[in-house]
Amino acid sequence: MKKQIRLFATLMVCMAMALCVSCKKDDDKSDGGGTQTIATVTTEDITEITQTTAVCGGEVKSENGAAVTERGVCWNTEPNPTPSDNCTVDGDGVGKFTSEITGLEPDTKYYVRAYAKNAAGTGFGAERSFTTQDGGGTQTIATVTTEDITEITQTTAVCGGEVKSENGAAVTERGVCWNTEPNPTPSDNCTVDGDGVGKFTSEITGLEPDTKYYVRAYAKNAAGTGFGAERSFTTQSGGTGVHEYVDLGLPSGLLWATCNVGADSPKDYGDHFAWGETEPNGTYNWNIYKWCNGNWNNLTKYCTDSYYGTVDNRTVLAPEDDAAHVNWGGNWRMPTREEMHELKSNCTWEWTTHNSVKGYRVTGSNGSSIFLPAAGGYYYDGSLRGVGSLGYYWSSSLDAGTSNFACCLFFYSGDVYVYDKPRALGYSVRPVCSSQK
Repeated sequence: MKKQIRLFATLMVCMAMALCVSCKKDDDKSDGGGTQTIATVTTEDITEITQTTAVCGGEVKSENGAAVTERGVCWNTEPNPTPSDNCTVDGDGVGKFTSEITGLEPDTKYYVRAYAKNAAGTGFGAERSFTTQDGGGTQTIATVTTEDITEITQTTAVCGGEVKSENGAAVTERGVCWNTEPNPTPSDNCTVDGDGVGKFTSEITGLEPDTKYYVRAYAKNAAGTGFGAERSFTTQSGGTGVHEYVDLGLPSGLLWATCNVGADSPKDYGDHFAWGETEPNGTYNWNIYKWCNGNWNNLTKYCTDSYYGTVDNRTVLAPEDDAAHVNWGGNWRMPTREEMHELKSNCTWEWTTHNSVKGYRVTGSNGSSIFLPAAGGYYYDGSLRGVGSLGYYWSSSLDAGTSNFACCLFFYSGDVYVYDKPRALGYSVRPVCSSQK
């Protein structure tokens, strides 16, 4: 009997152990293989730091099996901050977020981490640190650069600069200053070209011919005056008559005027002339053209083929028919076809806007430049077309094969050409001279 009781007890113990093993296996299966851990988080850079605020943020890259219910950044003046110190709350779930940190103390170092909470706990991104601006924000002089000097004539030049940073105090004045001695300041000579950050262009006027000048861009704020690097240039020497020219470093040594006939400055369009006429006629058609009897094939001067009129075999304008020479005197004249090609081939042509006028800045190998405004041209109906988009400039050369045509320089924003157009049309004239005397 006792043996039967012991056997029965042993059997019951074994059954209980088997039941425990079965329960353990069922428990293992209920986990579904999804072990929940804290979320994976990164901390972004700190930006826009002021005396009392900053911008940070982060990214929840993985929830790791448990939904993120809160995310943000936390900060403190001691390392390893947690949400119980100071924190923002910026939504939930995975993805990027941006946080604005406020209520900071000036000139104080802070530690910051992005965080994310889920059922498994709180995950943190890498710790970053930053220091707020000091009380009142340290105001220093603005950061300024000086641009290259261009369009140098006897009495003018173009410069400019860029204010890259105000450094805590608003820029109230900016421009360029110049003098004949190094380290110029606004108390010497200066332009005023607005305020704030950004690029600006300045026109320097009232200079003396053949004189070396020093120039710096400047910017004023509450902390003082900041300067860009100093640059220097020398104005052109005394020119032909009262008109100014630029030496572009051309192989021929030819000097080009800084403005058109009839213009007061490089940006002005000036007058328009029919080829071989020395005054604007306002109509620009064959009926009134000076060198024909009312028709394109009845020419009276500058003709190499009897089909077009009376042959005289003149192919280049005489001084008395040259608009540049008659209007400006001295050694000024209109350029030839070959000189137009030289200008086109030996210079860099940049379509630009100069003092609100569109045209080409033509820069020679020596860095000097002239500006050719897109002055348009007069057509047979007496209307001016293409202003601001097209430029036509007469040469002094007749078309070798078609006597009622003459050579001109033509351009638009996309290209530059030297070719031939009817002589009766009204185009611009840009003078040249071959010496300074």
